[in-house]
Amino acid sequence: MPLKIIICGGGVGGLSAAGYLRAKHDVTVLERGTLDFRTDDYGLSVVSNSFNLLQKAGIKAENLDTVVMTHVWLRGPNNEEIKTTYFDTKARFGGAPSVLVKRAKLHKELMRFATSTEFSGTPANVIENAKVTRVDALAGKVWTEDGREFEGDLIIGADGIHSLVRSAILGGQDILESIRTHDTLTFMTELSMEDLRSEPSFAYLCEPQTQAGLISAHAKRGPHLNKRILAYHTSLHNLQVVGYTSEKEFTEKFDSIKTAIIRDIPVSRVVEDFAPDYAECFVNLFRHNKIDAWRIRDVAPMDSWFSGKAIVIGDAAHAVTPHAGQGCNITIEDAEALGYFLQDVDSPDAISDALEKFMSLRKDRVAFVIRRSRELGNIRTDEDKTKEPITAEEFAREIYTYQGAEHALKAQKPPGTGIGIKGTN
Repeated sequence: MPLKIIICGGGVGGLSAAGYLRAKHDVTVLERGTLDFRTDDYGLSVVSNSFNLLQKAGIKAENLDTVVMTHVWLRGPNNEEIKTTYFDTKARFGGAPSVLVKRAKLHKELMRFATSTEFSGTPANVIENAKVTRVDALAGKVWTEDGREFEGDLIIGADGIHSLVRSAILGGQDILESIRTHDTLTFMTELSMEDLRSEPSFAYLCEPQTQAGLISAHAKRGPHLNKRILAYHTSLHNLQVVGYTSEKEFTEKFDSIKTAIIRDIPVSRVVEDFAPDYAECFVNLFRHNKIDAWRIRDVAPMDSWFSGKAIVIGDAAHAVTPHAGQGCNITIEDAEALGYFLQDVDSPDAISDALEKFMSLRKDRVAFVIRRSRELGNIRTDEDKTKEPITAEEFAREIYTYQGAEHALKAQKPPGTGIGIKGTN
């Protein structure tokens, strides 16, 4: 008998999980808002470890308007070349390329994965404007704001960093208690290739059909300063620009209005922050479009991601800072692994054992990504500082070679001897 599965959250994690689970089970997705695939249209890196899984599942690259990552450019504050790395994960590790994409394009394609009759199984039932307000992890029940009650054999929390499902698993803990901030924000904007071509020093970024990727530039005072500018292609026509800096006066604003995004930041405020440390060509990247401030957060690690009839995945379980570019990727990995471990479960009594195996596979790997991300962002914890930093080569081999849960099980290290998963190399 197929399981009855309720997924809280219709974002990247929720729709990915629905896509993988619908092959064998009856899936309902409760999305708090209206799914509009034109909003939240910022860029994401879908790296080989997750893009490989999506391609195998039937996601169509032609529906995503992607650009393939070929380069990572490390630049100085005057846009001088420090190091240029050829970033071709398919050529180096086999499997899939790494791509850059607009979030809305990926989200729309994951909706097709979850609901189209082109895929095996019964299409997931995606219910919009169903804001979950209460979760009973032991009973497997959720309630929505409009008074509806939903019951399942398994509740999956893909409801983000403010997860009500995580709170239920933790015995009703205040959601905010597990969210951590790091006195770091990003100023985010985008510009067109046409605008970028007006600055000759960025010529190396202006032909994304032949070379595309990410540029990283630290401030004049060096990488120890928690300030840098990133820019990366999100399509053949657009470039995302991200400026990392400290929160300063925004700390009070974030806290007072209880949000992680503040819209429409004045250009003058961003210039004030970055002009002392960067050449004008970098500062001018912020002059072409609206700018938003995003607070950088993660969550305290959970001993277990499940309790009773509920489990959390993605940001709800392990929100990670964005420095390693793996947030959506490890979320998609979670979804694929959950689908794998539950594919042959036909009784609610067998769910707990399947989730234990899922945790055994996922927990150490996710912790490895989280630590690397903090290292790259210069926000290491005291515990992080007791360990040798993860090298770029070590990270690449462990993360980019991932081929999915079944393959990873065969290469799993004994507990306590490493991150839990070896790559293919």
